[in-house]
Amino acid sequence: MFGYIRVYKPDMKISEYETYKAIYCGLCRELGREYGPAARMTLSFDFTFLAALMMALAEDKPVYTRRKCAANPLKSCIMADLGEIQSRCCDCAVLMLWYKLEDDLKDHGTVSRLRAAALYPAARLAYQKAAGRQPELDQLIGDNMRLQAETEAAGTASADLASEPTARVLSGLLSTLSDDPMQKRVLERLGYLMGRYVYLCDALDDLEDDREKDNYNPFLVGQSAGPEQIENAIGTLYLTIAEAAKTFELLELKRFEPILANILYQGMKETVDSIVSKKEKTI
Repeated sequence: MFGYIRVYKPDMKISEYETYKAIYCGLCRELGREYGPAARMTLSFDFTFLAALMMALAEDKPVYTRRKCAANPLKSCIMADLGEIQSRCCDCAVLMLWYKLEDDLKDHGTVSRLRAAALYPAARLAYQKAAGRQPELDQLIGDNMRLQAETEAAGTASADLASEPTARVLSGLLSTLSDDPMQKRVLERLGYLMGRYVYLCDALDDLEDDREKDNYNPFLVGQSAGPEQIENAIGTLYLTIAEAAKTFELLELKRFEPILANILYQGMKETVDSIVSKKEKTI
């Protein structure tokens, strides 16, 4: 995932933001412990959202401890220990990185290919460990990333079809978070919409870059990256966010509801607005 699922900090209580940071820092520590210091670079806000949602649905409460920050040993910070949930999120981050590197090796950009090639050997060892621990998740991600490559190679002009594989990954992942049939259906739909949002945000963010490199982008098929294409992308994203927020309201959460609501109602829209603001300066 790409870091597009973020909080809107200006409208958060201090205690809520500190809890959110504790989840992030806990994941960072776990990634370093399980996969080495370099693995911390795979962490994004998307996985913090995933961890918070998983913990919000779990019976057990997280444990908070103050530890030294790995990035800055002179600083200490509060970290959330989410147990098995934390480990699973880290495995997911490593698996997503692996398939992203495989995709980057086929990228038209020289920098992307060189970066992917440099990371490939270490990432492969981490991938083998994560895949061994999460074989079903590895298959889910692998199958859909291959479908993603096929869909993009076909040059589809449909944003719906282009975002389908990524949407399926998050749908399948979130559907495993509850055994209750009704909640499972809600989570499945929420995951689908979040995956769609992430893919389309990335497509909108990379619009000009993809045009220059002649890379695939659903908003560029047969067109140029102009105001009309950006307007279409924004409309599609806003509709996706609105439906995700409505779906979120059907969940039965045990904790972290204000944090997750902040992301769904404000953070995601703010992320799109931030991307659009950058586009307006270049058009």
